[in-house]
Amino acid sequence: MKKVLLFFVFTSIMVVNSFAQKVKTNPIVFAEILGGYSNGSSKGFTEGGTLNFQKNQYLLTYRYLEVTEKRKEGRILFVPVYDEVAILKEQALMLGKRIIEDNLSYSFSAGISYIDREFLVDDSNGVLKYDNVQSIGFPFELNIKWFNSSKKKYRIYELIPIGKPTSLSNSIGFKFYGDISKTSFVGLGLTFGLGWHKNY
Repeated sequence: MKKVLLFFVFTSIMVVNSFAQKVKTNPIVFAEILGGYSNGSSKGFTEGGTLNFQKNQYLLTYRYLEVTEKRKEGRILFVPVYDEVAILKEQALMLGKRIIEDNLSYSFSAGISYIDREFLVDDSNGVLKYDNVQSIGFPFELNIKWFNSSKKKYRIYELIPIGKPTSLSNSIGFKFYGDISKTSFVGLGLTFGLGWHKNY
């Protein structure tokens, strides 16, 4: 059993080493988290994230967003109390184009989405309850972001450098996003990313 395991480990190392010699550069794969505000038929604070893969100039993106609308109902002592009026959850798959210039990139994408929206309604007895509607939408987004222009040591909290220079880096940027559906919205947010943002 030990010989089989040793053979497997040795073979894996040889295959990985051979692949590494053939592949001159890293893939472009990165994740982002988003915080922003949306307006439209659905409105409110927006949070979510994306997973991205780029091949040549083509960008494939999976996006998850939540748009939460709240209203002030009063306060307890000095603390304001809010009710959740509506929450929209979007899952989207988009295809777009991304252009890289040194430590800066621009991208635009569009696609199709599934939307699940819960909202507060008054029934005939004046009792508040939540209703639910699902629909298909057409999401889009435009991005501008900054990242490392060359391989550098990864920095924890952008302060503490660790290890050897690497192509893995953080990013920061702005996202203009929206979705055209039964409950359309557009918004602007700040993004923070982690991954391989260009070929190094």
